[in-house]
This record gives sequence, C-alpha cells and structure tokens, in this order.
Amino acid sequence: MAGVLTALLMLGAAGAAWGGLGWLLTNVPPSRPLAVVAAFVFAFAAITSTGALLAWVVLRPRRSPAAYLAHSMLLAVIVLFAVWLQLLRTLTPLAVGLLIGLYACMELAVLFGTRGSVELPVRR
Repeated sequence: MAGVLTALLMLGAAGAAWGGLGWLLTNVPPSRPLAVVAAFVFAFAAITSTGALLAWVVLRPRRSPAAYLAHSMLLAVIVLFAVWLQLLRTLTPLAVGLLIGLYACMELAVLFGTRGSVELPVRR
C-alpha cells in the first residue's frame, strides 16, 4: 500500500513538472532572467519522477518506486547535460557515446554502492 501511495505522489509530481515545463516553454521567452534555469529544474524533476515510475512499473512493482529515484536522478543529470551540450552546439556522436559510457559506469557505481559491502572475505 505504501508503494502505491508513493507511486501516486510521484505521478502527481511528474504531471506537475511536465505541466510546468510545458507552460514555461509556451509562455515565457528564454530571454527572461532565470527562464532557462527554471526549464532545467522542471525538466530534471519531470525526467526523474517519470523515470522512477517507469522503472518501478517495468522492473519490480513489489518494491517502492522511491527505490529507483537515485538511478533516475543519474539518468536525468546525464540527459540534461546532453541537452546543455546541444544548446551549445557541441553534442557530437562521440560525446553521445562517452555520455552513455559515463552513465553505465555511474549506474554500476550506484548499484554497487547501495547494495552494502562488496568486500571479499580475507583468510587469516
């Protein structure tokens, strides 16, 4: 029951973030102060909550969707970095490949870092 409640809260947050991003892109010119920063904040919240919900639905609905937030935040940071590179017109296929590799390495670091100790037993 707690997982479903968390999923509903995250669905509300995702809807609010996507709605806020859509409103911002259609009504606020990018020349206004902090408009681009607000767009990145809305995009981060939207990608994070949507990604965690999708991972929860696809992978393991027995756990709480909050368990997938760290993975989804990492994906959101990498995606928004790629968007920033595209805004600067410096996103190349090589950079995309490097970002995918960075995401894979960081995902493994998060995965092993959140599972507890991975030390091998030492014989004496």
